[in-house]
Amino acid sequence: MANARKRRINRLRYITNVFIKHGFGYVFSSTPLVRFRRFSENRINRGQRLKNALEELGTTFIKMGQLLANRPDLVPEDIIVELKKLQENVKPFSFEEVKNVLKEENLLEKFEYIEKEPIATASIGQVHIGYVNGQKVAIKVRRPNIDNEVKTDIEILRKLASILDRYSPVKSIISFSEIVNELANVLLHEIDFRFEQSNMKKLKKALSNKEVIIPDVYDELSSDKVLVTSFIEAKTLNAIDVDSLPQIERIRLGKKLINLYLSQIFELGIFHADPHPGNILITNDHGIAFVDFGMIGRLSSQDKESLSTLLLGIVLNDKKMAIKAFKELGIISRGVDANKFYKEVENIVNHYINQPIASIKIAEIFNDVFKLTFKYKLKIPEQLILLGRTLSLLENSIAILKVDLNILEAILPYVNRLILKSRLSKLRLTNILNVLFSYFNLFEFLPKKVETILDKLEDDEFILNIELKNLDKVLQRIERLANKFSLSIILLSVSIIIAGMTVGGLLSPALYKTILSTWYLWALRLGILILISLIIVMLLMIIRKEK
Repeated sequence: MANARKRRINRLRYITNVFIKHGFGYVFSSTPLVRFRRFSENRINRGQRLKNALEELGTTFIKMGQLLANRPDLVPEDIIVELKKLQENVKPFSFEEVKNVLKEENLLEKFEYIEKEPIATASIGQVHIGYVNGQKVAIKVRRPNIDNEVKTDIEILRKLASILDRYSPVKSIISFSEIVNELANVLLHEIDFRFEQSNMKKLKKALSNKEVIIPDVYDELSSDKVLVTSFIEAKTLNAIDVDSLPQIERIRLGKKLINLYLSQIFELGIFHADPHPGNILITNDHGIAFVDFGMIGRLSSQDKESLSTLLLGIVLNDKKMAIKAFKELGIISRGVDANKFYKEVENIVNHYINQPIASIKIAEIFNDVFKLTFKYKLKIPEQLILLGRTLSLLENSIAILKVDLNILEAILPYVNRLILKSRLSKLRLTNILNVLFSYFNLFEFLPKKVETILDKLEDDEFILNIELKNLDKVLQRIERLANKFSLSIILLSVSIIIAGMTVGGLLSPALYKTILSTWYLWALRLGILILISLIIVMLLMIIRKEK
């Protein structure tokens, strides 16, 4: 226990000293952690200094940097530019250590053969080829002691963050605890392979009808330290010889990849959230496969609709639509200066409206939105952060194919379908009938009340104890309200007509002979009948008033 505490203290001292060495002493200047002078001789920019410090501190901190590289709502742009250059330059661990992990999990004897050299290496684990019952499999083994290292670092970072949030001179700009909590959430899931195993199964089920290959999981050979899957004979996207592929094939691959992701996001609401080139495989017959399922994203129906509204608002230069989407996505919070924020949103919309859609990068839109939230200290929902990161990585992966494809152009049909589906769902016959019945109940209720009032007036029992000033203006307002009420009923009937025409317009001629066409005709007739009846009633009321 004492040794563990000593290790934590030594690690904390090392962490603070590394940051001080790289010129970040001012962050700790008001804290009780250290006493020091700032290293003014370090002249390189702060982004480079932070990148160097994180690389020196190892796995947990490199992961934190990679996480922050996708958070323009938390980190200034000049730092993000450098953090995106962070690389995990890790050496593979020995084959003896691989076998020791497999022995601990009682799995070593279940493999007929395991190749000694790994085919992929990362800070969390590495992958070897193995054989089970003559089948080639991929064996992902967790790096020895990495779980203890990560958990110790996170524990230290939580304590460090709580101190910095209280004392640091930059506490009003950055929430250190928020950053550490998000890092902990990502890393603790990543070092437990059971989460990736679960993610693979969910996506495989969700994408069963899509043209994409997802490896099968060997449950009986997998644990929190080991993940065994079927092996896919393919090359990573960044390893294929792109120039040897005909352009028509590259375009086909690019379109297929884009549509695979957009259908996950806008149709299924669950998506593979790490589409960098090393996680996208291209088979010999140019099929597409996904690997590494440490992160998956989810979008609710409301999230999908709000995101569609935001993108459509930007494309159509509709500020009200964009603002509405910001609110629905939970980006705009109370206490925000609405006028200033709306002006900023208008500037974003105006920036893109004058550009051809084909030249707009979806990553730029998300970055502009995230930078706006950084300026106003707003919190970005986690699912939106993952989505922005996913689409940005997808754009980078598509660029490898050297084709002229634009994700925003591809998104628009999905957005239009989603919004149209949402609007039509609100025009269902049951919804329309519910509104009609509410009006009929009003018509049933009003005459009885009016009759009661008239009876009391006739019997001199009605006493009005309210003094009305500017009676003429009040009556004019009442008349306007009555007109609006009548107009709303007319608009309701018009909406029934539109609903009928819309549904009818969506149907193919071959379907007109079906029961759907009968519903459409009756909806149209009902709307027209109600509209004509109400117009006649209103005309009669106007004529009587004039008399």
